[in-house]
Amino acid sequence: MHLLLINPRLPESYWSFKWAVDHVLPGKRAVNPPLGLATLAALCSRDWDVEIVDENVETIPLTTTADIVGVCGMGVQHPRQRELLAYYREQGHYVVAGGSYASLCREDYTAVADTVVAGEAEYIWKAFCDDFERGEPKPMYHETGTVDLGDSPLPRFDLLKLDLYTNVTLQFSRGCPFRCEFCDIIVM
Repeated sequence: MHLLLINPRLPESYWSFKWAVDHVLPGKRAVNPPLGLATLAALCSRDWDVEIVDENVETIPLTTTADIVGVCGMGVQHPRQRELLAYYREQGHYVVAGGSYASLCREDYTAVADTVVAGEAEYIWKAFCDDFERGEPKPMYHETGTVDLGDSPLPRFDLLKLDLYTNVTLQFSRGCPFRCEFCDIIVM
C-alpha cells in the first residue's frame, strides 16, 4: 500500500507564526512538524510505503500513485483540508479525514471523505488499515475510550524534513491542563 499523509497549510493566524518564521528564524519554514502524522505513519504496517507532505514547508503533489490520501487538520485548517480531500477524491484516490476538527465535527466530512478517523488514532488506525487491506473500509472509525500513551509508537521522524522546522516536538502526555477559549482540545 502507498499512503500519502498531508498536513494542510495554515492560514495567516496565531498558528502559522509566519512573521516569526520569516523575520526571526531565517532558513526555517514552519515552527512544528506534524507529529500526529509521523505517529500515524508509525502505526502502519512496515510493508506500507508512507509519505508525509507538510504544505507549510513544501508543495503538495498534484498527482500521486497513493492508494490512500489522508489529510489531517485543526479548525483553522478546515477549509484547506476540505479542498485537498475533494481534490484527491476527484483524482480517484481513497481519501481519509482526520485530526482534531474531524474528530469534533465528523458530519462536516461525510460528503468529502471516504473515511473519517475521529479521536486518538493508536487503536482505530490499525483497524482501518486492516479493513482497507481486506477491501472493507468503514466510513467512520471513532475512538471513544482512553488511549494509553504507552501504546503510542515512536513517530516516523525519518519521514519529516526536520531541517525546515524550528523545533522538533515530542509527546509526553495527552491533553492540556489549560482551558483556553479558542482551543478545541479542551472539549475533546
